[in-house]
Amino acid sequence: MESEYNFLVTFSNHIAGVNCDVKQKIDISLKKQAKQGRSIATVAAIAEAATYILRREGPGGFTANKVCDRAGVNIASFYQYFPNKQALLFYVAQTAWERQLAKLSPILQQSGSDHPSKLREFIREFFRIEAAEADLRQALKTAAIDLKQTKEFKALIAEGAALTKAFIKDALEIADTEDLDFDVNFIVLLVTSFAERTTDERTSAVKLVRQADLLCNMLITYFGIRAGPQTLPE
Repeated sequence: MESEYNFLVTFSNHIAGVNCDVKQKIDISLKKQAKQGRSIATVAAIAEAATYILRREGPGGFTANKVCDRAGVNIASFYQYFPNKQALLFYVAQTAWERQLAKLSPILQQSGSDHPSKLREFIREFFRIEAAEADLRQALKTAAIDLKQTKEFKALIAEGAALTKAFIKDALEIADTEDLDFDVNFIVLLVTSFAERTTDERTSAVKLVRQADLLCNMLITYFGIRAGPQTLPE
């Protein structure tokens, strides 16, 4: 159970770009959910403004007042939904994570036994996502909000982590044992770390795919991942 949780944290820290070092407990839940058109637009504007500031100024320039000025809303509207700027940071991280998961889930869940092709497609797409979100990921990581122990954070990462583990288990064709936990953690750490470093260097799109393929080839060779038998149509 502990190894399972460690895997979830490792996977989500890199995907969502969140550094979980601060030990102080912070309230990151929304004060209320936006349900009407106007309130939904207000929250969206605040989140968009927060993302803009984080990308360009980093956490050092991230304040509630700056976000409100950029979003064109008053500070009262901000605190109507977010108890503090950490809650907004989590909301931005959550939105980014859900956006990324929407792109990765179809790959993770697609049918068929051509595991090498699926792994290649997954790693390529993950590298592209990391490249597109590099500035935001760095800003969120530097902000160092403490999310690891919150129920919101655990709920956020559980679905994607479970999909990834099932995908790797299927590709490696091994039982659900301690060896699987080790292999999954190894693959996740290798892929996420390599993608983060590569995209932080602002690698070109062509070189990005080439490096993703090289990493995929190494994993396929090392773990002996192969395509399963094909089912012919009747």
